Amino acid sequence: MKQYTHAWLAMMAMKRLEMANLPETEGRAKEPQRVAHYARSLVRWFKNYRDFVVQGAWYPDQVFFDQGTSHGAKYSIGDPLVVTEKFMTLPKTMEIYNLMKKESPLFDESFVFVGGNVVDRCNAMCHTIVDNFKIQYREEKGNPISPSSTHMSLRFFILSHYIADAHMPLHCDKRNLAKIHTAIEEQWETEVRASYRIDMDNLRFFYDPDGYPLATGKMTSLINTVEEKIISRPFVYNWGNSKYDAAKYIKAVTEFSYLLAHEMVPDELGNCTWTKYTKSEVYKRFEEYSSKLMADAVDSIARTWLHVWARYRDWGPENAGGVIAEPSESGEAGDSI
Repeated sequence: MKQYTHAWLAMMAMKRLEMANLPETEGRAKEPQRVAHYARSLVRWFKNYRDFVVQGAWYPDQVFFDQGTSHGAKYSIGDPLVVTEKFMTLPKTMEIYNLMKKESPLFDESFVFVGGNVVDRCNAMCHTIVDNFKIQYREEKGNPISPSSTHMSLRFFILSHYIADAHMPLHCDKRNLAKIHTAIEEQWETEVRASYRIDMDNLRFFYDPDGYPLATGKMTSLINTVEEKIISRPFVYNWGNSKYDAAKYIKAVTEFSYLLAHEMVPDELGNCTWTKYTKSEVYKRFEEYSSKLMADAVDSIARTWLHVWARYRDWGPENAGGVIAEPSESGEAGDSI
């Protein structure tokens, strides 16, 4: 995805956490997670640093240059005679998950992982954000070893880039589709730029009264559909499987992105131009596929951010009296997020 598409998805994740009808609690019966409470506090914190979303969400492409390894997980159709692992699960609110289970002819077929470490990248980012928040919380204000909150927001936005790329179907498909891959991402970027007022000189969005990207009055149908979805559809805090953590969740996302890749760009089209693609039968569903995967990406960013924030807040700031607790058995190194 391109620069302002990534930044917009991160801003929509903030909007999702604020505008959606979130459950007050969800999860473990004895210790249910305070979903709405943590979402409110995270959004309040984020709004102090939203001007850095464009730079932060674009850092992986502009500074890290790790596109060849860390922005996807490539899969290929497997040997039909060899039994492989089954596709994983996702929350029932995830639209691509539901669509591919129903429509993809590859859902019951074998598949193989070829390469790419976006799963590891996302998982590592989750852990390092929590670790750095702990350092910030423990050290005195002004200590040079303490990460600034601006730096921490940048890490969240960087994480959003990798999560969004896990939802881009052609980041999860081994086929050589570079030409149409670029064309699709350019189309999305064009629609984002047409739909919002952007302060290009200062690399930021102009904001509406609620603090989110200001619409131009020419919002495209695709972008409007995504905006409606992130406000109206139910929000689920959990990963969709009680045994999952961030890593397993992102892996599941990449598997269904691989399935969608074969729906969006069937083999007979191959690495075609955008002009040829728009004349194809599958283009009739381009906006449907795009709106579903983008809304899912927003949910995944919001869901992962919230898990990271809750993990940190439970460790320190939410304790009575602000006392720093010693790590409990469930909070020792190696525990999942």
